[in-house]
Amino acid sequence: MESDRLDIVQQLLDDVVAAGANEIEAVDFDVTTKGEMRAEARRQAVAAARRKAELYAEAAGVRLGAAIHIDDVDPENVGHERYRGHGSGGQASALHLAPGHVVVSAAVVLGFSITHD
Repeated sequence: MESDRLDIVQQLLDDVVAAGANEIEAVDFDVTTKGEMRAEARRQAVAAARRKAELYAEAAGVRLGAAIHIDDVDPENVGHERYRGHGSGGQASALHLAPGHVVVSAAVVLGFSITHD
């Protein structure tokens, strides 16, 4: 079941239980702009990977060349619970269900050529 009305989530769950549901496995909060947020997270992941590679290249006395390998790491399939959030990280109270934040992450593996000065 989905709803975009956060203000009625508690009542919705109460109604589901009143209608006979005896188990609710999870309540997940998400965002409708996840695609755009993921694209920005990917840009930031590539920039961070490049900065780290430049640091290693400098320490090794070589110069970073062009990217020769890019591998997207899909956070939706790796450590699923790490990338979704609800509440404050603890168990939700039976009396109070409040959304917290949704973390949208990206990770990338980059391979670079190196050149010697």
